[in-house]
Amino acid sequence: MSAEHCLFCAVESDRVVIEENGYRGHQCGRCGLIYTVPRPTEEAIVNLYGHDAAQVSADLHIADEYAKRLHARHHLRILRAIAPGGALLEIGAGAGYFLDEARRAGFDPYALEFNPVQAEHIRTSLGIPCAEAPLSAAVFPGQRFDVIYHCDVISHFFDPIAVFRAAYARLRDGGMMVFETGNLGDVDRRYFKFFQRFQYPDHLYFFSTGNLRTLLERTGFEVVGTHRYSILPQLRMQRALRGLKAALRRHVHSPSTHESIVPRVHQAAPSRDLESRGRTAFQAAARLSQYFEYLLRYRLGRIAPKAARPQTVIVVARRRAVSSVDPSPVR
Repeated sequence: MSAEHCLFCAVESDRVVIEENGYRGHQCGRCGLIYTVPRPTEEAIVNLYGHDAAQVSADLHIADEYAKRLHARHHLRILRAIAPGGALLEIGAGAGYFLDEARRAGFDPYALEFNPVQAEHIRTSLGIPCAEAPLSAAVFPGQRFDVIYHCDVISHFFDPIAVFRAAYARLRDGGMMVFETGNLGDVDRRYFKFFQRFQYPDHLYFFSTGNLRTLLERTGFEVVGTHRYSILPQLRMQRALRGLKAALRRHVHSPSTHESIVPRVHQAAPSRDLESRGRTAFQAAARLSQYFEYLLRYRLGRIAPKAARPQTVIVVARRRAVSSVDPSPVR
């Protein structure tokens, strides 16, 4: 299907709602899907991650262990309520921390990750099987999965329909698809200002919750449950912090401030012990900030107003019987 068309409705839209890095987000007037124009080729997308050129680097993914494990434990509480164990495949596994937590919870983990640095970390540091290829019959051949999971990855898929059909083929009968993504296709545009960036061209699609249901139904899944969390409190806090940091930078680099602090900086070099304590304090503060963001996202976000506001959505879906799947292309 042409990159200039909606994935679901096969119609063009001239309504541009996002412009970033030379790319435009066109929103379908029928279903709300936001799709990227021009859309990068599949080869370009694979190279983006294969050469660690995505906007979030492998080093940052690996370093963000505390927050990743915190979120993983939250998601696993949802997952274990419907699948207490079994073979679990994560698509776009990042640094692998979700899978490591899943293994501790009784699952048998497998990973797909295009980024070679992250894939090597998953295999070597965590001891989890990891393939650097798209999902197909050739990946972990003969292995059927009880759960296929992905988090904030669906917006990166070149062809979400093909990926979901491939996932359907690799799940056991009654197997579960569990994933998290945003709902930008539902969001009133006045809230777009709270996003610092939309990460084009890493992102190719932004879905509405109706889009997600359509995608699942047309690829052989039935929705079992949906967990919604408003991320507006978190976005507001991040925006306020960006403003505070900008004000501090202006203050620190002002001529009067520079003259007052530079002489003192050069009076004596800090001791190694002082540097170590400084790093420890910084790490503790960073963890406290990450935990606070987690509370805003999944605790306050669970009860905060959601209508037309930005959310993160965790979808739980079950593989239907083969006879109920529509094999025709999506139109």
